[in-house]
Amino acid sequence: MAYQANKTYKFTVLHTNDIHGHFWNNNKGEYGLSAQKNVVDQICNEVEKKGGSVIILNAGDVNTGVPESDMQNARPDIEGLNEIGYEAMVLGNYEFDSPLQILTMQEKWAKFPFISANVVNKQTEQPLVKPYIMLNKNGLKIAVVGKVVFENPIQRADM
Repeated sequence: MAYQANKTYKFTVLHTNDIHGHFWNNNKGEYGLSAQKNVVDQICNEVEKKGGSVIILNAGDVNTGVPESDMQNARPDIEGLNEIGYEAMVLGNYEFDSPLQILTMQEKWAKFPFISANVVNKQTEQPLVKPYIMLNKNGLKIAVVGKVVFENPIQRADM
């Protein structure tokens, strides 16, 4: 199916960022990926009943938050994002708080790609992760491009 000029396409984009290890809710009932999953599932059901599609994205900063996550290199956070059904995560600046080997390990845990168009591996001069992904929604191809916000326009990563 290709784009049709007079057809209305319905998309809902769900976006989060700056989880910083808060995969569990705190004693005030704040945060928590299980609660987020409930809300996302509810929204997805509503949107799909109306003939729309949902795109679920994260803009990074999963790392560096609470000891339970930090000691496990954000694995609980990545697994929570997997369960929710994230389709991509843009690298955040906090993903570079740990050695790049940790980032490589996190990518293996994730069921979704990490993306960034402006982070280059210093040794290979190649992108550190995919610069973008293509999603197929309602018969259309949608490009999602990632960009990490750094002080320098291009960050070169030592690997």
